[in-house]
Amino acid sequence: MKLKRLLSVLDVCECTADPELDVRDISFDSRTTQPGDLFAAVCGYESDGHRFIGAAVARGAAVVLCQRKPEVEIPYILVADSRLALSRICCEFFDNPSRELTMIGVTGTNGKTTTTCLIKQLLERTKGAKVGLIGTNQNLIGESAVPAERTTPDALTLQRLLAQMVDAGCTYAVMEVSSHALMQKR
Repeated sequence: MKLKRLLSVLDVCECTADPELDVRDISFDSRTTQPGDLFAAVCGYESDGHRFIGAAVARGAAVVLCQRKPEVEIPYILVADSRLALSRICCEFFDNPSRELTMIGVTGTNGKTTTTCLIKQLLERTKGAKVGLIGTNQNLIGESAVPAERTTPDALTLQRLLAQMVDAGCTYAVMEVSSHALMQKR
């Protein structure tokens, strides 16, 4: 995907990258970065992604999304909030799959897993719908299970899952939405 498409959804402070650059994929973990990726340096609560820009560059990152100018030579996109920017570009990168789905989110302290499973079964049994589920125990695309790492996945995983649901013919997505994930702009 051309970088200019991803830039169109961001409030950019400064950009040294060529808008015609082809972005192969997105990563925010330097250990998973591949050649041609956009690496998002996200400021975390325990670790700062800016510390790993050099490692992402060594693994072939083509451009960095960041809140501070990189200390190594690489084209970059400077934004005020890299976590929010990551959410926006992930949505755009996967063609905003939630537009194709009826989204149902369940929040609360207790009962999210049970409630999402019940809603999924109701939609399948009463409407004959193909339903995706994103939850604590597992993610489901129809009946195909995909392992879950946390209640509400990170922005990249979430958009990738929603895109897979659309590709598989799902018309609904039911998901557990943690308050922690909302606070982290996932």
